[in-house]
Amino acid sequence: MKKMFSLLFLLFVAVQLFAQSDTKEILGKWTYTVDTGGNLMTGIVRIAEVDGKLTGDATVDGYAIPFTTIEYKEDKKLVIVMKTDTDEYKIEVKVDGNKFSGMGSSYQGEAPITGEKMPE
Repeated sequence: MKKMFSLLFLLFVAVQLFAQSDTKEILGKWTYTVDTGGNLMTGIVRIAEVDGKLTGDATVDGYAIPFTTIEYKEDKKLVIVMKTDTDEYKIEVKVDGNKFSGMGSSYQGEAPITGEKMPE
């Protein structure tokens, strides 16, 4: 029984270490572009890790919108939710090295989004 418990504990620790190493690749500042059907909106996404949890915000027209949810999944899919007084934004992108691409959605519809990590 002790061996089983020890093995499960080691497995749990190993999974946590792998999860932490994966999130490190998304930490930092990213530029982004959203194509809203003729208009290109650009800004900066900042992702940090505080007390083992992901946090961040997106800057839009000089206004920072904090993330209400941010998840980085094993398949390198990044999911971010942000809320303002008038809208809720959900971004689902696939991270590929120092770039990402996917879709953003809000009450106003969906739009493609791309981004690139800024040098540190």
